[in-house]
Amino acid sequence: MKIAVNEKEVLRFLGYKGASADERIHSIIDELIELFTANVIPKSVYGIWDCQIDSSTTAFGGVTVKSRNLACHLSDCRQIVLLAATLGTQADTLIRRLSVQDMEKAVIAQAVCAAMLEAYCDSITDKITSQNFRATAPARETLSREIKYPTTRFSPGYGDFDIAYQKDILNMLICSRIGLSMTDGYMLTPTKSVTAVIGFSKERKQILSKCEYCADKKCLARKAI
Repeated sequence: MKIAVNEKEVLRFLGYKGASADERIHSIIDELIELFTANVIPKSVYGIWDCQIDSSTTAFGGVTVKSRNLACHLSDCRQIVLLAATLGTQADTLIRRLSVQDMEKAVIAQAVCAAMLEAYCDSITDKITSQNFRATAPARETLSREIKYPTTRFSPGYGDFDIAYQKDILNMLICSRIGLSMTDGYMLTPTKSVTAVIGFSKERKQILSKCEYCADKKCLARKAI
């Protein structure tokens, strides 16, 4: 699946805000987008679970997540989709190679991969929302027909959603099928990977940006919003 990477998103991850990149940077971005889209094959798994939510917990599939931020994000949702996506080991290999050859390109490559992963996850979310899909994990196959409005993706590590819940998501989705695992510190490997929770409800609701919950005040992507 070839992913269309938005150059504006790459610049956002690089921290540009109200400033224009010069032609050399644009040229490098174009070069790296071509390199990664030609060599990286993203993969994903996702499944649907009914959920029960109160003010501070979210329960689904035998797991109870203690997080006020997640519960708030998913308020009024009847079902959730757990999603795991990765750009695979080839993305990590290309970044390591660039870090030896050209550190500037390696930094820009990090932003290209971030934008690529976001675009890929957006495409999966669109597919789920269209109801034209079957889940790839051992849970419900499709969303209930009356439940069609998604929240934004919310990942372990946002706000008080403990990153340790990464383990539960990987186990529930059987992420070994796409070569995705994690370290003892709950970091995903390959590194250009993400897990997330997407809530679905009967009515459209106002959703805060995921950056609103993030404690990393120095994040370049956050500053560029």
